[in-house]
Order: sequence, then C-alpha cells, then structure tokens
Amino acid sequence: MKNIILIIGALLIALNTLIGLMISGYPTQNFMLANLSLALSACVVYFAANSKMANGFKIGLTILFFFTGIIRFFCVALAPERLENNAAFIAAIVILFIEIICLSASIMVSKKHKI
Repeated sequence: MKNIILIIGALLIALNTLIGLMISGYPTQNFMLANLSLALSACVVYFAANSKMANGFKIGLTILFFFTGIIRFFCVALAPERLENNAAFIAAIVILFIEIICLSASIMVSKKHKI
C-alpha cells in the first residue's frame, strides 16, 4: 500500500514532463525543477509513511508533506526563469528544509518516547 506513494510520484513526474515538452510557455528549467520537487515530495512522504515513529506523527506529517509538496511544486513551476533573486525558488527551498526539520524532529521525539 505504501508503494503507491512512489508510483503516484512517478506518474506525476511523467505527467509534468509531458506537459513540459508539449507547452512552449513552460520553461525547461522550471519543469525540470518541478520534476525534482515532485520526486523529493514523493520520497519525503514515503519516508514519513514508512518510518518507525508514532502513528500520529506519520499521519500528520504525511498530510502536511502532501500539502507543502503541492505548494513547493507550484512555487517552482510558476517561478520566473532566472534563478538569481527568485523569491519563489527560495520559498521552495525553505519549504523543503522545513519538511526535513519536521521529519527529523518527529523521528527524534518519537524514539525518545518509545518504551
């Protein structure tokens, strides 16, 4: 059941790639970064769902990472082509680091409270 996360992630990457190749107004850099964002989201959600932390953390983080992944995807997909002074790209990076910090903290807290 948890492998469905990886399958859905791969399908979304394929869909985004097809859209990126078919629409001329979708810059190559943006759809490649959006594919990377989708892959990272799938990996983070998969890791959260398969980790050995408490079920409350798993459910909460999976839902949180799903929504932050959507926000990160749109930040990268709709960002201007230039990377310098790109607020949307910076926001996507900040969201990714917040996800990693939340996941790490949840794993540490969950391990401390196990009996």
